[in-house]
Amino acid sequence: MYVMKLLTPDHVSALNRLLALRMDWLAEKRHPLSGESSNLMELVRLPEPEPGMVPVGMWDGERLVAALAVQSAAPLFGWTLEERQEPSQMLSLAHTDPREPRVGALLVSGLCDHAARKPAPPAWIRCTVRPKALADYLEQACGWTKVREVSSPYGESHHLLQRAPRLAEQTTLLVRAEGRLA
Repeated sequence: MYVMKLLTPDHVSALNRLLALRMDWLAEKRHPLSGESSNLMELVRLPEPEPGMVPVGMWDGERLVAALAVQSAAPLFGWTLEERQEPSQMLSLAHTDPREPRVGALLVSGLCDHAARKPAPPAWIRCTVRPKALADYLEQACGWTKVREVSSPYGESHHLLQRAPRLAEQTTLLVRAEGRLA
């Protein structure tokens, strides 16, 4: 069984191992590297979680197999005013163990289930990704819905995706949430 929980400064070495695996895999596949891993590490190193944006990890026993940031604030770039007014959680800075090909889908399913169980669940779980191939994968294999593609002022494409929180009893057999995740 996988366990999702907040990441703390005690988890820095586990996150370092996960990020090293991911960066090695990206370099081997000749995918572009980004600074998102250092941003996630900065969040984990904080002595207290940053209000509104918390690092969450998914563990398989003692091994960290996925990590990301969960933000309770409304997403900004590319989202319409109406969409920003809807209660949502934004997922970002995600990294998974490349040896665990389905762990990202399980993590998101677990987060959607966890959000659906809140007394006042958000309307949406959202994310923004740059690579079109990743957006296609998230849509086809992980149950995300593409909202639209937008261009940044720097000419980069960004793909906006969302999923509704949904109870997933089958997921709770595989993924357990520990504590408050956002």
